[in-house]
Amino acid sequence: MKKFETEFKWDASAPYAFARMLGAMRKVADKQCVSAPDYLQIKDVYLDAPDGRLQKEKIALRVRNTNGTFEITYKTRTEVLNGKAIRREETLPLPNVKSLSGALHFLKEKKAWEGILLTDLLPLFSISNRRVVRLIKWQGSALELSFDRCVIRAADRQTKLKEIELELKRGPTEKLEEFASQIMRLSGLPFSKKSKVKTATALLNGGEK
Repeated sequence: MKKFETEFKWDASAPYAFARMLGAMRKVADKQCVSAPDYLQIKDVYLDAPDGRLQKEKIALRVRNTNGTFEITYKTRTEVLNGKAIRREETLPLPNVKSLSGALHFLKEKKAWEGILLTDLLPLFSISNRRVVRLIKWQGSALELSFDRCVIRAADRQTKLKEIELELKRGPTEKLEEFASQIMRLSGLPFSKKSKVKTATALLNGGEK
């Protein structure tokens, strides 16, 4: 079964952006329906073949290390419309992998996944993310609010990015949209104009150091 991820993204580069969004969320959601913050150290390494075929096909394959737990994820190019991002995403846990080199070895041994040849993939760029996550139960839906502080590295370049994500974990899309509309109005923050992956791709193409 194909899994589609739906989320909203906001630019958090403005002063006190995280505090503004946190305050907005607390005005909309009941305190008892919001989890304690979960602090995650995430390292994403995106892969591609030497001929760049994944980028050409507008798909991405990443190895994620979250607090020492590894997984690989395949996803289609994110389409963003009025701040809402929708993409197909499939994740495969790697319970026995303890390093990036171990993940690359696993991929070579697996040979193919989701129609993607895995034997010649190499690191393309990385995203280090200090993420703070809160789970929210709201009007029969389950939402995940994430505050991201990222360092994106591509070739010999790097840049920092701060972003807020609101993802639908369970329930109708309309509830996600309604909640997003309310916290955006209260926080005054703008939607993100460019994803982390597009920012990294710009660095690869000679963008801001």
